[in-house]
Amino acid sequence: MAFPGAGSAQEIPPEAPSSAKDDIVITGQRTAGSAVGAVDPTATLDQAAIQALGATDLKTLLERLKTLTTSASGGDPVYLLNGRRMSSMNELYSLPQEAMEKIEVLPESEAARFGFPATVRVMNFITKKNFRAVTYQQATGTTTEGGGETNYVEVTAARIDGPRRATLTMSHLRLNPILQSERAIVPDPDTLYALGGNITGIGGGSIDPALDALVGNPVTIAAVPNDAASRRTLAGYVAGAGVPAVTDVGRYRSLQQRNDRISVDGTVAAPIGKSMSGSLNLSMEAQRSTGLNGLAPALLSVPGGSGVLPFASDVLLYRYLPDAVLRQRNTSLTLHGSGLVQGSIRRWGWNVTTSYDRVRALARSQQGVPIDDLQASVDAGGDPLAMLSPEASALRQDYRSRTVTGTLLTKAVANGPLVKLPAGDAQITLSGDYARSSSSGSLPGLQQSTLDLTRTTKGASVNADLPIASANQDVLAFLGQLSVNGMIGVSDVSDYGRLVSSNYGLTWSPARPIQLIASVNDAQTPPAIALLTNPTITTPNTPFFDLTTGTSVLVTTIAGGNPALVPERRRIVTLGVAVSPIKAKDLRLTANYLETRISNQTATLGSATAAFQTAFADAFQRNAAGQLVSADLRPVNIAREREKKMQVTLSLSTPIGRTPRPQPPVGTAAKDSPPPAAPKPRPQIYVSMTTTWRLDDRLSLRSDLPPLDLLDGDTLTGTGGRPRWETELNLSGSLGAANIGLYGRLQGATRIRSDLAASDLRFSGRTWLVPYVSFKVDQIVKRPWAKTMMLQFTIENLLNDRINVRDRLDRVPNRFQAAYIDPLGRSVRLGLRKLF
Repeated sequence: MAFPGAGSAQEIPPEAPSSAKDDIVITGQRTAGSAVGAVDPTATLDQAAIQALGATDLKTLLERLKTLTTSASGGDPVYLLNGRRMSSMNELYSLPQEAMEKIEVLPESEAARFGFPATVRVMNFITKKNFRAVTYQQATGTTTEGGGETNYVEVTAARIDGPRRATLTMSHLRLNPILQSERAIVPDPDTLYALGGNITGIGGGSIDPALDALVGNPVTIAAVPNDAASRRTLAGYVAGAGVPAVTDVGRYRSLQQRNDRISVDGTVAAPIGKSMSGSLNLSMEAQRSTGLNGLAPALLSVPGGSGVLPFASDVLLYRYLPDAVLRQRNTSLTLHGSGLVQGSIRRWGWNVTTSYDRVRALARSQQGVPIDDLQASVDAGGDPLAMLSPEASALRQDYRSRTVTGTLLTKAVANGPLVKLPAGDAQITLSGDYARSSSSGSLPGLQQSTLDLTRTTKGASVNADLPIASANQDVLAFLGQLSVNGMIGVSDVSDYGRLVSSNYGLTWSPARPIQLIASVNDAQTPPAIALLTNPTITTPNTPFFDLTTGTSVLVTTIAGGNPALVPERRRIVTLGVAVSPIKAKDLRLTANYLETRISNQTATLGSATAAFQTAFADAFQRNAAGQLVSADLRPVNIAREREKKMQVTLSLSTPIGRTPRPQPPVGTAAKDSPPPAAPKPRPQIYVSMTTTWRLDDRLSLRSDLPPLDLLDGDTLTGTGGRPRWETELNLSGSLGAANIGLYGRLQGATRIRSDLAASDLRFSGRTWLVPYVSFKVDQIVKRPWAKTMMLQFTIENLLNDRINVRDRLDRVPNRFQAAYIDPLGRSVRLGLRKLF
């Protein structure tokens, strides 16, 4: 919910344009706060390039840079501030983007130098030496189809005085709900429940032989007549025989819940003595979401020959209870505190970080209305369609869960030169960490159960980077620059035992514009404690597609944690080449080949396929008629997966137009005259594009089951397989008062193959485009109030493109209507931002 903007704080004098230096140059001189080592950065962005991205805060900036920062294996980056680790990400998020001098993106092989896994990229943010500002930001938006309005307000105070830094941020986010009735969604004709009611025979058989005779064929379902008198005669059911009543419950069901979030965050950082510094971060986030889950259903058994209904045998009545709306409410309170102490001893640097998080989560979901008294009345000859009393209608069957999770983390990292080799210093990084997580609470079920889980983790790792050849040092100069690196780490995790991780690789630059990288990473990681302890949330009346029958049904879904998860093992082999063809220009082309093997992968099942029901039979429950009624979507372990893919990234950041002529030197006679006017800033463009081609992707749900081909008809999520290709791009530029850009994600079509025509599904590709434009108001309106003010307009999903799903007979399954897959569609946002 942030919007592009630019402009400096009022107390910071504007910097003169750098004329010929506007080109982004990576030189041998080390910038204060830089994290660049022996390996060239994937990208370097100066202030002009950051401004061209049109981001008003760092969260938006990270989204715009995702094509550069996502690792070759798909992982999110890790972050440094001025070349050092931080106590938490909150230290970074609370800084305005105007406070940034430069951003460096380092490849995966550099992550281990700072104590991070060697499978993620590193972003280093270098701040200005001095900065002071109070930032006010407000954004509002809505969807073009109605509903889903958003409103975001944030106030941030930030101050940087050399090594001292202080920030305070307060924000509120409101997301309004989207009701199913606000989208073009057709009610499911196969749903048996209706406000007027539908009658079926016991076990799917005929309702009544006499009704069969009147209609002329067996009748297994019939709509209940609206007229009370007609309900007592068989003739009244002829018109509705085989044509069940359908009720649109769209106004009682939320596609997007209402959500409110309040956040407060504060950070202070300062030197401690001559060679040490520290930081402290405290934050609080309170969140609440509420939604509607449809009308309460009632399934009643009506005795035959009772006189209330005209049937000789027992029948079943499916009805919704009017005005009995089912609601869901989730709340959470997160308290966070973290601290960092860091320093240096000679050429060695060290840091110690400690953090504690406490999360209290409450969930309440209404499952239905007690109907025991109504069923007893029907058994005694009462009317099964009678209205409930207000007291009975107000009662609810509730599922409630409560969890409190506390997590303590401590990590110490030290790095520096170990020994001097002919080609340079051998760098070593040592790290040790301790973590303790505890979670307690209550979970819903047939009987309320309690949760009490504690986990401790002790670990250590060592990473070494050894230079082999160096043209600069004239050591094996014919090889250019060549270095090898290796890392090994051991963790002792309670309940899981000893887990080992390792990484080794080499980096070779035979010539200046070319860099070759090879690495093998093998990591064993326990599941995040949240995956074990998340509160259980049950949601009734959820549209779900049963691939084994080819039908859309309403089921009760179960989400939350799974304490039975086991550690995952992931092995990634990477071969890459990076080319920077133009000296002194930030143009870089990178190509990577990755082969990934995963054992005991943690995943969430998304559909009821035959393979899933064979592997995880307990996750899917059916009634006596074989209809799916419940789906357990809590995470599970999948036996193994193997993926091969190619990834190509192009990045370019440069000014355009002629380089301004250098200013003539000022003569002695002109010392007292005003300086010449600075040349106008040159337009800046930024281009980043990443395309991924999957060559192979197969997984086995269990070791004794055949593999599934996710690229050729099998699925894990239930919403298609994996696309063979996908592209992510960001094109942006600045010209005068305007920043204009386009962010996009494109992916190819996928398919789920099945022998059933209704389950043989084709999923279209998708083109998701987000154009954005922002204006510096003070360059348009020459008024004091317009100084450092920014306006921005954004359109998300410009084409309103949603994934379209059709079966073999060219029909759209009810569950896969486009608005179910993407309730938002196209949305527009308008933002205002001002620095004081």
